[in-house]
Amino acid sequence: MDKELEQQILAETTTIYKLLSNPTRIKILYLLENQTLTVGELAKRLAVAQSIVSHQLASLRKHQLISFEKQGKYVYYKLDDPHILSIIEMTFDHVEHVVKGEPHQYHLQSIMDKDKNN
Repeated sequence: MDKELEQQILAETTTIYKLLSNPTRIKILYLLENQTLTVGELAKRLAVAQSIVSHQLASLRKHQLISFEKQGKYVYYKLDDPHILSIIEMTFDHVEHVVKGEPHQYHLQSIMDKDKNN
């Protein structure tokens, strides 16, 4: 892979993780998982001001995680990249182990494999 392209991919990956560091953005992605919603509908469900939701939507849209469609005078937002939720779920799995102080499954498996070989 071209070094410049590699650097661009790394930079964008870092940006995506920064986007996901905001709980409101994660909630928006989950709300849009199976439905389209307006800014007002999102604001109501999140119990935050529309201006906050609009700002978060702009950030998510800029990085192609969501998209929108105009229908008359309304703008409906939808999840544009559903596999981003898989990435979030994997992160939740990791964090759950950390919070509970438990070893990760792959670590348990390697311990079990060592025991079988001894």
